[in-house]
Amino acid sequence: MIQKFYMKKQAANLNPFIFCYFKIRQIGFIVITRAILFVFISFLSFCLPVSAEVVDKIVAIVNNDIITLVQLNKGTEIYRQKIEASSYSDQEKNKMMEKIDLKILNVMIDNSLTHQEAKKYRINVSENSIDKAIETMMQTRSLTKEELEKALKLEGLTIDEYRENIRKQMLQNKLINHAVKSKVIVMESDIKKYYQEHTEKYSANKKYHLRNILMNDEDEIKKIRNNIDGKNSFITYAQNHSIAPNAEDGGDLGFFDIASFSDNIKKEISKLQKDQLTDVISTASGFQLFYVEDIVDQSGKAYDLAYDEIHKILYDKQMEKKFKTWLESLKTKAHIRIML
Repeated sequence: MIQKFYMKKQAANLNPFIFCYFKIRQIGFIVITRAILFVFISFLSFCLPVSAEVVDKIVAIVNNDIITLVQLNKGTEIYRQKIEASSYSDQEKNKMMEKIDLKILNVMIDNSLTHQEAKKYRINVSENSIDKAIETMMQTRSLTKEELEKALKLEGLTIDEYRENIRKQMLQNKLINHAVKSKVIVMESDIKKYYQEHTEKYSANKKYHLRNILMNDEDEIKKIRNNIDGKNSFITYAQNHSIAPNAEDGGDLGFFDIASFSDNIKKEISKLQKDQLTDVISTASGFQLFYVEDIVDQSGKAYDLAYDEIHKILYDKQMEKKFKTWLESLKTKAHIRIML
């Protein structure tokens, strides 16, 4: 108190001009300091949000999860490179990228939802399971670790990102089994129906190894027909007289399932055995002869043998359909906001 009183007294005894000078300096220092702080704070408030927006931003909210622009760009990077390298106009490229962005974003939303559900049901994938999956894949494709890393680098992925993708896929498969598998029922009547509707796949059929001679002159090809006495002479006549592109190969056509041939050709060939020759056949291309070099019988699959194969086909179809339905139900219940 005494010191303050003494200082005030000294100040009062100062020349008024000197007193004003010191007061102005004091006020000026405060004003300048505040001005500098204001400019610095304004600079930060101006720069930081813009910088953050350029670096990253939220493009979707999925319940309590977020998807960022950086994550989306990572997912679309390969497609973006291909589009940029294409010969499309800038306007077309932009439209294509908009579609790709939305498509990949929807996939990421689906992945986010399934991941949330996996956490809800405490479904996990161990590191050991991922190791085994990668090892199996490498053995199947005969890849070394170095070759795998090189292939991933070309796709813009690190080994850690690749492992994370495998984890997500395995989580999704486990979740499908948990949420959907019990609802998939394949009836035997459906298996029988599928078998009957795909007889061309499971029934026995024949394949013919054929040679042909094509000519425009009907009389001339009929004379040749009468002179052919086997495979070797057919090849010689084809090389010397056929106008077909395969003439140099002795008219070789390779193996065919004649079910795809026109009715008049199919009718003639189906009557023949190995080493036999058709009569002259009028076709849209000209007049032709066909020689049957060989016939191979392909045995079909009986119903009992085809049962497991058909069951898996129908099971997988149902699983896919029910998973999509289940995923759509998740979406209707979820809080999803897209901010592209």
